[in-house]
Amino acid sequence: MTLARITLVFILTLTFFVLFGQEDGFPTLKSKLAGTKTTEEKALLYYETADTLAYADSVRAIALIEKGMHLAKRYPYQEGIGYFYLGRRYIDYSLHRADLAFDQAISRIEAFKTKEAYLYLSRAWGNKGVIAQANDDNNTFIKLFLEKAIPFAGLAGDSLRMADCYANVALPFMNHGDQDKAIYYLQKSLAIFKRLAPQDLRQIDLYAHLTRVNIEKENLEEAYKNLKAGHRLLTLAKESIYAPNFHAMEAMYYIQVQNWSAATKAIDQGLAVAKKLQNKNEMRTLLYQRAEQFRLQRKWAEARDVLLSLERDGYILMATDKKKLYGALASLEKESGDDKAANHWLAKQVEISDQILASETIAKIADLEAKYNLVQKEKELLLSRERAEKQQRWIWAIVMCLLLALAFFYYWWRSRRLKNAREVQNLKQQQQIELGKALLVGEENERVRLARDLHDGLGGMLAGIKLNLSQMLHVKQTFEEQDLQQTIDRLGNSVQELRRISRNMMPESLAQSGLEVALRDLCVDSKLPGLQISCSFFDLNNVRSAQVNVMIYRIVQELIGNALKHAKASKIMLQCSQADEHFFITIEDNGQGFDTKQNTHAGQGLKNIKNRVDLLSGKLEIDSTREGTVINIELYVGQ
Repeated sequence: MTLARITLVFILTLTFFVLFGQEDGFPTLKSKLAGTKTTEEKALLYYETADTLAYADSVRAIALIEKGMHLAKRYPYQEGIGYFYLGRRYIDYSLHRADLAFDQAISRIEAFKTKEAYLYLSRAWGNKGVIAQANDDNNTFIKLFLEKAIPFAGLAGDSLRMADCYANVALPFMNHGDQDKAIYYLQKSLAIFKRLAPQDLRQIDLYAHLTRVNIEKENLEEAYKNLKAGHRLLTLAKESIYAPNFHAMEAMYYIQVQNWSAATKAIDQGLAVAKKLQNKNEMRTLLYQRAEQFRLQRKWAEARDVLLSLERDGYILMATDKKKLYGALASLEKESGDDKAANHWLAKQVEISDQILASETIAKIADLEAKYNLVQKEKELLLSRERAEKQQRWIWAIVMCLLLALAFFYYWWRSRRLKNAREVQNLKQQQQIELGKALLVGEENERVRLARDLHDGLGGMLAGIKLNLSQMLHVKQTFEEQDLQQTIDRLGNSVQELRRISRNMMPESLAQSGLEVALRDLCVDSKLPGLQISCSFFDLNNVRSAQVNVMIYRIVQELIGNALKHAKASKIMLQCSQADEHFFITIEDNGQGFDTKQNTHAGQGLKNIKNRVDLLSGKLEIDSTREGTVINIELYVGQ
């Protein structure tokens, strides 16, 4: 039990100074509350203020925590933090109440998945482990740290917290003689500090523990190495809270090697710092080392005086501390040859042991009685609740049936209404699509007819005129040859222009060779001096209807035409691909771009493109900057 309480004090002290070691003093709580806006922040301010006052005025600290928890009733996370701080206060005088408080904290905080929440969970589980160790349950202590406190510290991203936890895990192994495991966890902790915080003073305690463990293993060389490493850090803060324990381990080492002067110096240095810190636990540890030094020097009287001063000067507060002291006095008197005095102290040790056992038994009985009374009250409460609930069940059953019937009727009515609305909408869309297709079919038929008339009618006539004029030129020499040649050239150009118009209105290659060939011809025919047009096609097939092919051709034709007219580009790239029933068009140029919101340059051409895309249930995306324009189109080409 003594070792467990020493460990408890060490962990609580370590945690306190880690979190609040840089305290510079706070403004008054009232002024801080005035500057705090939200209720959650005010609750946290109460908790933090209470924690800084805890060691000076625990009663006031608990009152402040309860005020904060009253504010946080509607906020589970902040209320859970309040239970955490309340548990930290209870742990000093009621382990059972502290354990319950930490359970309440965990149940509220574990629903939140933030780094801060993970850190509070790590600390809460760590404190539950400390409580388990104080109850002599070292297995639970180790399990909670390894399975809860350390993993949650990792989730919180707090590696130094993990280092503290590894140091805590080492303590029960160290206290129960498993030096190898103690060294393993102490070195894991030390490795993290060396990597992330090489100047952190907490390493002093780790080196002190390693010194002690290696002394117990009789590995004095390794103990001395750790002692020297700790000394280097101790020079940074000679009056650190870690100094008294370190000097105690230093004295233990020098006592082992029988360097009495060095041991005396270490004890004196440790006592000086412990007195300034008013830490009686550390002073007691150092005085035990002084008594051990005198014992090994066979200075029985001096050793006896030191041990007796522990009780006389108020260093022995707990019954377990008295038990240890009386045992030490009995051993000392036995070794000095005074059997009568040894028996006296041995009898006192037995007496105090009986008192400890009796008090523990009474406490266990009281705890069992309290639990029994609580169970009885809960049973009575459950019976009364059961009677009330039984009366309400039928009412709730009827209400639920009515609600279910109402919900089912509403669901049926809403589904029917939505179905009718969808059918009407689909019918309207189908009518619009059919109308658009009919308009496009009529437009394309008219263009085909006009193209055929221009080609077979006017085109043939102009070709005949060209032939006649050519014959007249050779028969009648009186004609001016230059005039006739110009006429012939113009008529030839007219024929070429006529055929170009015919191809634009209905390209023959589209019907004869398919969409891919027609689009390639379009790109070739659209080239101008100083303009490069490239095209690529992937997985195009001819399962689409002729009408869809014409619409795709018109869209690409309009896109290239717009780029030629407005973009002032030197490069145009066209890419077409097909995946099942979806056709994709991408055209990109390096021209001057245009404002897609105002759209003052594209005019009717872009509107025609949008209309055709809408008729094919497609999507149109335009990305235009000063460096060029990219247009992506997705069309549905299914039947």
